[in-house]
Amino acid sequence: MKKTAKIKLSEYLGLDGTCSIWLMNIGLYPEKMQKCSEIIKRLAKGPEMFFGHYRTDGINLTNEEWEQYSQGIPAYFLKNGRHEPLTTEVMTKRKTKIYSGYLTAGSLPMDKITPEMLSKIFHYYLETVCFYPTIDWMTFVESYRNYMGHGTRDYISQGFTDFLFAYVDSGDFSISFDPNQRDKNMISKVVQEVLEERANII
Repeated sequence: MKKTAKIKLSEYLGLDGTCSIWLMNIGLYPEKMQKCSEIIKRLAKGPEMFFGHYRTDGINLTNEEWEQYSQGIPAYFLKNGRHEPLTTEVMTKRKTKIYSGYLTAGSLPMDKITPEMLSKIFHYYLETVCFYPTIDWMTFVESYRNYMGHGTRDYISQGFTDFLFAYVDSGDFSISFDPNQRDKNMISKVVQEVLEERANII
């Protein structure tokens, strides 16, 4: 019997007033992953998207997919946008630790091909955040260096973007926004409509 997708929707209100809508477990259903791209396309617009990646993962990939993605995804970023590995310092109780190879900043044009790549990108990295920026590239890079200690919790309140999208390796996808600037009911309706749409059969 075919497993029926059970994607739970949850809402979370942050301390800074940011609202996040979570699509729990969507990553467990490969046939549903393209819904994330469709939600992004319907809610936000822009010529370029910024990406922040935390480590690689591949737990949901076959060996063949892992080999393909590990070669193809960085190459796709380098050919079409930017792909910048970052070094970061993290303060511990006793000393400062330097981490290399954990964080990568990237950017891609939002053409016809990039949205089709998103599900592969989400599965390849342990955590990915992406957004249409209202800031310049260097501001993003310097901010994302602090991801391991601070995350991206203030990207909305600081005006870096109107919508912040995130995917974590547990299979959860989120949309974060300022409910004082964006209609939460409208956003929830768009998400629900996308989830309920049936894929076109060619």
